[in-house]
Formats: sequence, structure tokens, C-alpha cells
Amino acid sequence: MSLQDRFARPEPSAGETEATGRRVLDLLAQKGQALTVAEITAGTGQHANTVRSHLALLVEMGRVEVVPENRTRPGRPKLLYRATEAAEPADPYRALAAELAAAAGDTAHSPGEAAGHRLAKAQREKVAPGAEAITPEASIEMAVDGLEVLGFETTTDPLGDRLYLSTCPFADLARQDRAICRLHHEMLHGFFDELGSGVTVRRLDIFIKDDLCVAHLNRPDLRPAPAPQTAGDSPTPWEQ
Repeated sequence: MSLQDRFARPEPSAGETEATGRRVLDLLAQKGQALTVAEITAGTGQHANTVRSHLALLVEMGRVEVVPENRTRPGRPKLLYRATEAAEPADPYRALAAELAAAAGDTAHSPGEAAGHRLAKAQREKVAPGAEAITPEASIEMAVDGLEVLGFETTTDPLGDRLYLSTCPFADLARQDRAICRLHHEMLHGFFDELGSGVTVRRLDIFIKDDLCVAHLNRPDLRPAPAPQTAGDSPTPWEQ
């Protein structure tokens, strides 16, 4: 079995290929008004916790803002979310540039790693506030959500030691200049390093089938799965 066949995936439906973060942002932009988490959950069909994690990153990136409910009766006002002017159009290049610019003051890491650290901090504060330890499984789920906000469709394999990155919003640029792939590798490394779950990126295989890239992960709770390779298969890896 070739490496391409090893990572072949069924063609996803239109709903599956649309990144969750994009659905949240598009819903807010289309409504043109502030919505509650419950309304966003109903409008996107996603779990409330998933919606909250995406909203946290979108707020951090300046594409969504939080406004208090205009409440006239007693009780704590609900928090509402609405798209900012920067949310349209939903431009993944702008999102990546915003993350890199915000992380520019971090001189201890490369730009990509610093952006990854920043994304991870935002995820941890909203998804697991006050948690002393993040499990490997939870850190991978956070990475999937963070990548989707940047415009990727991201899934994991059954063992949870590989991330499948498809629908890459930077595919055209990456085919011309692999530096963008190196940047994404650094972001993943910084993301997992910040969470301290013990997960690391062992290798990133670039464009192994169409626009599909695969990040191979080291997990402290799993032995790494063997990566079969046949003669003639030579995907471009970024080794850690």
C-alpha cells in the first residue's frame, strides 16, 4: 500500500469541509447583530463547548467582539457576540498575519512558535481555565479547533497521533514557497509546547495527496504508529 493510499480519505460533504470557526464567523456576519452562545450553537449545529472555544479565539484575533446583554430585569446580563468590521471578508491570510504580529514581541521563540504559544494560551484560558494539567487528548482537540479558526479542515486518526490538515487556505502559496509550511510546523510545535501535555510534532508531511498534509505526533500515552513508505514515495517532511 502506497503512502498516498495510506492517508486517502473519503470525500467529505460540503458541511463537513467547512471549518467550524468559519461557520461561526459567517453566521455572526450574516445576522449582523449580537448573538448568544445558545443562538450560535443552534445556528451552526455545533456543541456549545466547541462554539465557545472558537469564539474565544475569534475574540482574541479581533474578528469577534463581546457585548453585554441590554437587560432591564434583575439578574446577570448574558454575554453576546457579534462580528467586527475586520471579520469580513474571512481572510485566512489576515488571521495568520494578526497572530504573527501579536506575537512579534516574543523574542524567546521563532515567529511561528510564538504565534502557536499565543493561540494555545487563548484556548487554555477559555476551554480549561484554571486547569493545572492538560491531557494529551485535550491538547490535540484544542489544536484541531485552533487550526480550524485559521481556515484548515482538521481531523485526527483513530489513535489520535496524526493530524490531517486539508482544505489549506495557504495551499497556492505553499506550493510556491515551502516557508509557509515551516511556519505552520513551528506554530504546532509552539502550541503543544505551551500546553505542556507532552505532545510534540515528530514530522509534518507536505501535500501527500492533493492538498492533504499530515502532522505526525509523539504522545506520551501512546507508542508512535509506524509510517509505511514504499519505493518512490517521497513526501516532503519537516522534521522536528
